[in-house]
Amino acid sequence: MTPPLVWQLARRLWLNQPVQTPDSSVPEWEYIPEGWDYLDQHPEVKGWNVSEVLAVYQEKWPRFVEMVQGTTPLGISHESNLATKTDIVSHNIMITFGYAIALAAQGRQSLTFLDWGGGIGHYYLLSKALLPNITINYHCKDVPVLTNYGQELFPHAHFYADESCLEQTYDFVLVSGSLQFSQDWLGILNRLSQVTGNYLLVTNCPTLQQTPSFVFIQRPYKYGYNTEYLGWCLNRHELITCCQTAGLELVREFVNGHRPLIKNAPEQNEYRGFLFRKTVGSHP
Repeated sequence: MTPPLVWQLARRLWLNQPVQTPDSSVPEWEYIPEGWDYLDQHPEVKGWNVSEVLAVYQEKWPRFVEMVQGTTPLGISHESNLATKTDIVSHNIMITFGYAIALAAQGRQSLTFLDWGGGIGHYYLLSKALLPNITINYHCKDVPVLTNYGQELFPHAHFYADESCLEQTYDFVLVSGSLQFSQDWLGILNRLSQVTGNYLLVTNCPTLQQTPSFVFIQRPYKYGYNTEYLGWCLNRHELITCCQTAGLELVREFVNGHRPLIKNAPEQNEYRGFLFRKTVGSHP
C-alpha cells in the first residue's frame, strides 16, 4: 500500500531517470503564445517518447484488461487511475468510439483499422470487446517506446514508429487524443483523410469555437509522466474544413465533456469528437 507518489519516485530512481515532482506554482495547463518555438529553449519538453509513459501504461495494463471485459459500463480511461468504470467523460469517449467503429463495420466480416497515436493498443482491446464477431485487422502508429511494447503485446497486429502506415487505406481511422500533439496537425489530418476508405473519427480533441488554433503546454508530472508536451487547441471550423476539402463529410459531432482550464488562454476549450465519412465519388 505504498503511497502513489512514493511509488512513482521509486520507479524513476529504478529507471535511473531524474526525479521531478509537481510544482504547485506552475500550472499543469498553460497557453504558449510563441507556439512551437517554445521547444528551442525548453529541453524539459520531451514529448511522449519517454520510458516513464511506458512504465505507467505497463503498470495499469492488467487492470485495464480486466475492466474492459464483461457487461459493466465503459466509463474508463487508460490515462486515469482506473478507480472507476463510471466516469462520464471517459464513457462519452468510449461510446463515441463504439458507435463509430460499429458504423464502419456494418455489413462486414472484417475491418481494417488504423489507430493514429494508439499507444500500446488500448483501442484494439476495446474494438475486440465491442465487436466480438468482427475480425479486426489492427494497425497502430505511435512513438517507438510505445509501439515496440505494443508489438510484444499483440504480435499479430501491426505497429509503426514511422509514417509507412499511410501507404495503404483503411475502413476505419481513429485519431483519439493524438491529433493535437502533431506540430503540423493540418498536414497530418489531410493525409489521414486521404487514407480513409470509409470512416474517420477525430475525438478526444481540445476544440475552440471562435479563436484560431493555438498552442498550449501540459505538465503531467502528477500522473507519473516525467515529461512535458506541447499541443494544439484546434479551431472547430479549421478542423472540419480540412476534412471536407479532403473529400469527407461530417456525419456526427460529439461532446466528450473534458474542459481543462488553460492558464492565460484567449479562449477556453472543450474536448469534442467528429465522425467523418468518405463522400460518394471521392477516392483515397
